[in-house]
Amino acid sequence: MNTSGIKNNVTTNQLIRFSILVYWSIFWLFNVVDKLIGGSMFLWVGRDRFAQFQKFFASAGLDSPMIADAALIVAAGLEIFACVFFTGALFHFLKKRTEAARSWYFVGIVLTLVTFTIFSIGDHIFGDRFELLEHTLFWFITMVSWVVYNKLEVDTGDELHLSRAQKSLASIVALVLVIVTSASIFSYNEDYFYRRTTAIESVQVGDNLYKVSFPFLGGSTVFEGSVQMFKDANPAKRIVQIYTVPNPLRLKKADSLIFYIVTEDK
Repeated sequence: MNTSGIKNNVTTNQLIRFSILVYWSIFWLFNVVDKLIGGSMFLWVGRDRFAQFQKFFASAGLDSPMIADAALIVAAGLEIFACVFFTGALFHFLKKRTEAARSWYFVGIVLTLVTFTIFSIGDHIFGDRFELLEHTLFWFITMVSWVVYNKLEVDTGDELHLSRAQKSLASIVALVLVIVTSASIFSYNEDYFYRRTTAIESVQVGDNLYKVSFPFLGGSTVFEGSVQMFKDANPAKRIVQIYTVPNPLRLKKADSLIFYIVTEDK
């Protein structure tokens, strides 16, 4: 009488494998979207990967933008294919095609390992230790997820039973997290998104020396606007040089960037 209900139960192994596939599908989807946007827009604060790649290759003496763009196209291609294969594996998994899901998942894993390996080699060449730590960590996470997925392919028969109270609690917690996260995102866009484009007023720190401190994730628009604001506010000054602090003192991310304006009287 209750056999149909038992068959519909989800085993713990199935739930974990499903979660792994969903994670990698969303992971690569967001990376692809980040490449398409190429920076920041409403409700999305990403990194300008084009500028980042050009900066990396320029530091190695390869100033041509075509080289950086070609490298970014290759990276984006690997990520797109990884996203497609993980999504395909998820589709087959939901259709209960175990072997097909495993095959698609294997290709996605290989593409992911290749992508993170290439990125790690690039991090070594360009000396970006922060990115190297991140990509190396993801490389090992990829390997672990492949091992776990295969180990769980043979169901033990243990079924996952959640009581009504547990389901209700999990739903409430998820709903609260979604509401809080959404409120935070909309609050930032409402109160602070202007920092992405608003020019910053310079502060005089010495004779003919002015300092401009970037806000969180301030980009090229802020820089250009700040320089123009300085020119408009100081018509009697001529800009001789603009420089930042030495590389060892700079942060890896866009926040807290400081640049100085050296001037002379006209």
